[in-house]
Amino acid sequence: MGTTGKTGKGKASSPKPARKTPRVSPKVMRRRRVMAVVIALLVIGGLVAAGLYIASLFGTSATNDAGTDQGASGSSAAPKDAAKPGTAPSAVCDEAGIKVSAAVNKTSFGAEEQPVLTLRVTNSGKAPCDINVGTSQMEYVITSGEDIIYNSKNCQLDPTDLVKNLAPGASESANMVWKVKRNAPDCAAVVSEPGRDGATYALVATLGKWSSEKVTFTLQ
Repeated sequence: MGTTGKTGKGKASSPKPARKTPRVSPKVMRRRRVMAVVIALLVIGGLVAAGLYIASLFGTSATNDAGTDQGASGSSAAPKDAAKPGTAPSAVCDEAGIKVSAAVNKTSFGAEEQPVLTLRVTNSGKAPCDINVGTSQMEYVITSGEDIIYNSKNCQLDPTDLVKNLAPGASESANMVWKVKRNAPDCAAVVSEPGRDGATYALVATLGKWSSEKVTFTLQ
């Protein structure tokens, strides 16, 4: 009889054991945590530094565009020099800067013409000034030599006050027509008339404490 062979399949190979993850020691874990914290701190520090640099750029740009110095914030302004003795504060009216001038609309007037007299007040100072420009402060005086021919206050009725704020360089003007008549204090009656035929007269205008220079004109 022949030899019978082995029947059935060969033996199955046994499964390989699963690879075990190496265990990390507590010492290594601590090192990793420390490194993670250090890296995080470095990143945060870098962001903060970049933010401060950008903020400084914006601050510089705003200051320059606004045209103001750093003192606007009240923290880094350099101390200003104290005002020198005798120097008036810039916001205070300098009365020396108040100028009054007189004018006449013509230099020579015909027989039927009446001169128009002008009083002009100007603030030539560097600060605004409150000035009373009312009729209570105005005075027009016309003279011929030492003779006072006319004074607007002699017959003035109901003088009024009018205070105006004159900015630096601003002016106010007032006009009046002289009817070529004499007058006297307390508006007393006057018989004589001003002479013509080329007679020369001088006008001085006054506003409060300020008076103009003389302005001359002739009557034909």
